Amino acid sequence: MPHRVAVLPAALLALACLAAPAEASTAPRAPLAQESAAAATPKLLAFGQAVRIKGEKGNPLRISPVGVYYHQPTWEPATKPRNKYFVAIAIRVAAASKADQMPLPYGSQWRIKQGARVFTTSSGKASRAPWVGRAQGAWVTVQPTMSKVVYEAFDVPATGGILEWSDSTGSYRWRIPTTNAGKATHEAVLDAIADYEGR
Repeated sequence: MPHRVAVLPAALLALACLAAPAEASTAPRAPLAQESAAAATPKLLAFGQAVRIKGEKGNPLRISPVGVYYHQPTWEPATKPRNKYFVAIAIRVAAASKADQMPLPYGSQWRIKQGARVFTTSSGKASRAPWVGRAQGAWVTVQPTMSKVVYEAFDVPATGGILEWSDSTGSYRWRIPTTNAGKATHEAVLDAIADYEGR
């Protein structure tokens, strides 16, 4: 009997030692997961702030959203957005070293988030916005000596939101103005709308 009494506490002690690390390892998991999620979300940049990405051929480009224009067609035969607004986002693109162009949207690198909803350049009737095919798009080649402004189209239910870009180099986010901004970039869009809607 004395021998059994001596063995039993030792067994209980071994079990307690095994349980303690398990409890310690599970306790901090929630905060670590929250920290990882926070780290994975890129910071919100000022509208107009430039970032570096890879072009279609892999050469470095600097891009920055420099204008936004909200359009609600009033000409009866015109294509209407499925949601409420066609939105033109003007993107200034500069080549850092060699000529290149914006990556084509195979997976739709550009997105607008409004609340829990996400809109890409193929959402709704974005591809039928009046400036598509009439104003410079992502197919334009940019030379190292000069920058160009290209336009992306979206079909969204409200103004504002968060503009996002993501590719193999990373993800970037900008807050979109809730009213038309970047007046100097509107001319090409307004000309395209006038051409399409016959004004």
